[in-house]
Amino acid sequence: ALVPIVQPPVIKLLTTKKERLIRMPYKPHSVSKLAKILFPIIITAITGFVSPKSVVLIGFLMFGNLIRECGVLDSLSETAQKVLANLVTIFIASRMKAEDFLTLDTLMIIGLGLIAFIFDTAGGVIFAKILNLFLPKGKKINPMIGAAGISAFPMSARVVHQMGL
Repeated sequence: ALVPIVQPPVIKLLTTKKERLIRMPYKPHSVSKLAKILFPIIITAITGFVSPKSVVLIGFLMFGNLIRECGVLDSLSETAQKVLANLVTIFIASRMKAEDFLTLDTLMIIGLGLIAFIFDTAGGVIFAKILNLFLPKGKKINPMIGAAGISAFPMSARVVHQMGL
């Protein structure tokens, strides 16, 4: 939720106005249905080899992608994305007590997450700037694009898009 507040100052601090004005051509291309279905399966398998303890989290995330992309389970996909997510959030929130949630440990975790988010944004922007050092003059990329692919992807992409406009 802090994406629109945190990202713009970090991006502006690390880029010049000239860099933010770099225009990049958009070349749309389609991804095959097979690739969209195989992606979550392959990611889950790779995760299982690299970090077995994270398979539950990544597996459920990828399962959501799989049911959305397979096209057979549209009503289940729609329910999982909207109604079920809201019900689970309400259920968990209704059982949470302030004295259990507002602890020093929780506030430190939130603070560390904020710091990680700032470094994630900065790292993406800096990486794009480093890429520009090696790209020819007509092929430069807008460094803001590096901030669009962070963990809060949909919202950060919208923020970067707005800044680019």
